[in-house]
Amino acid sequence: MRVDKYALYEASVQAPEWDCKNLARIYKAHAGREARILREDFCSTAAISAAWTARHRDNRAIGVDLDPEPLAWARAHRLPYLASAGRVTLVQGDVRVAREPKVDLACALNFSWWVFRQRADLLAYLVASRKSLREGGILVLNAYGGTDAELPTIEKTKKKAGTSIDGRRYPAFTYVWEHEHVNAIDRNLLAYIHFELSGGRSLKKAFTYDWRLWTLPEVRDVALEAGFSDFRIWKEDDGRLSRPRFMNNEDCWFANLVCVR
Repeated sequence: MRVDKYALYEASVQAPEWDCKNLARIYKAHAGREARILREDFCSTAAISAAWTARHRDNRAIGVDLDPEPLAWARAHRLPYLASAGRVTLVQGDVRVAREPKVDLACALNFSWWVFRQRADLLAYLVASRKSLREGGILVLNAYGGTDAELPTIEKTKKKAGTSIDGRRYPAFTYVWEHEHVNAIDRNLLAYIHFELSGGRSLKKAFTYDWRLWTLPEVRDVALEAGFSDFRIWKEDDGRLSRPRFMNNEDCWFANLVCVR
């Protein structure tokens, strides 16, 4: 059986319906109304865009990614099997370019925006994102941190066999997250995803992440410089969202960073 790394990735790390539920909740809390148009930056296989349009018949989504390969995967293996495919637009392009139409809500999840290792690049992205939002719109970035995030680690999680959106079966496998290092000098984070399969087979370094581990005050300062009117934190803890005034630097924490236009 030929193994599809994108199908395994989605089965391992994505929960698009949950993400969309949280995004809709955060937007309504800040804007006082329902979001209808979403832009998913670094969209990869557009799982969030698909889930967003499935939530409501008036929802539309724009997925943007620089890499043509996952976009081609989405066009071949997702959109033909999606009832709301006509309301999903996929764009190959740089997320640092402001785009039309303007959207209610933009997001960059799975820590994808950490690809911007230089402050100037993050600022350019946030400036373009603000220009692409409607008045009162928000950009949601997610982040993690804590003492464990600074250390080398290997985590393994067993996953059951399943079926991808286009009906193809994939076997049981082990998802491996390897956190190789965080360089204290420049905050460079290097990590990999491996997949261990039956019969001793494996997909080593199926995905490589050469990121910067940004701190929350750094991102806040860049967001305000980019022209956002406010920067707020929604912490995620055991599936619950809260808006803390104080956060201990625990072993591991996850948060949504909300930039308000």
